[in-house]
Amino acid sequence: MNTRQLYYFAVIAESASITFAAKKLNLSQPPLSKQILLLEQELGTKLFERSSKKMQLTEAGTLLYYRAKDILSMMDLTIQELKQLENGLEGTLKLGTISSSGNILINTVLTDFCKEYPMVKFEIQEGNTYELLDKLKNGMIEAAVVRTPFNAEGFECIFGREEPLVAVGKAYYFDNISKKNITLPELTQKPLVYYRRFDSMISSAFQALGLKPNAFCKNDDARTSLLWANAGLGIALVPESISNIIPGNDMLVKPIQCENTTTKIAAIYKKEGYVSSLAKSFVQYFGTKVNP
Repeated sequence: MNTRQLYYFAVIAESASITFAAKKLNLSQPPLSKQILLLEQELGTKLFERSSKKMQLTEAGTLLYYRAKDILSMMDLTIQELKQLENGLEGTLKLGTISSSGNILINTVLTDFCKEYPMVKFEIQEGNTYELLDKLKNGMIEAAVVRTPFNAEGFECIFGREEPLVAVGKAYYFDNISKKNITLPELTQKPLVYYRRFDSMISSAFQALGLKPNAFCKNDDARTSLLWANAGLGIALVPESISNIIPGNDMLVKPIQCENTTTKIAAIYKKEGYVSSLAKSFVQYFGTKVNP
């Protein structure tokens, strides 16, 4: 078994057709079919269920497909790292980001990183923190920029500064509140819109005062909270650093006067398994920028 066979096998699995795979590989069908037969003979197992219309992976084929993708990906990363030894950081970083990382990631980290390492390119996958943790575990990305709270076990993490949640809403929601900050009791009767993962933190902070938040809308994206607030549907509770990413008329931002409603941004990668020097270097660079 060699890497060429694994590559051919992966392309066929993804195409579900020898005909389409041969076109993609710029090969004729007979030698491609022979390579797969030789691979099956060597492994002593059937990798595909064949029909006139498509080729479907068997259980053994499915296992080999995921292993082949790991092996081929590791080969690419190894080549990148060997080049980096000669030329400095280069290659493509598969990076996961949350929507609420925007201002910090781009303005504080990426702008300078790209100037310092112009040979580095990016493949960005966006999602919420839990989705990005799963993608890290499954090897779909190498590093991620996420936000607390999350379970950091199994990850190398560099955390940014602690930042408070702020209340963002139309001015009429704050008519009776003239001061700069706002307290939890003052928010109790307001319709609140916030990220679902903040629910435990927000509820606990209210409960500590014998209060209950009026959760009008829980969602999975801080941008959604801001869009609802901009539409006048309620008050968004979001991290301070993203409070102004969606411009709106007659909108006010008030820091919440509570030490228990805070969050941190973090750059992370897996502790176990292979991680490229590019991913590790990016996470370390992130730390120098958010914690100068």
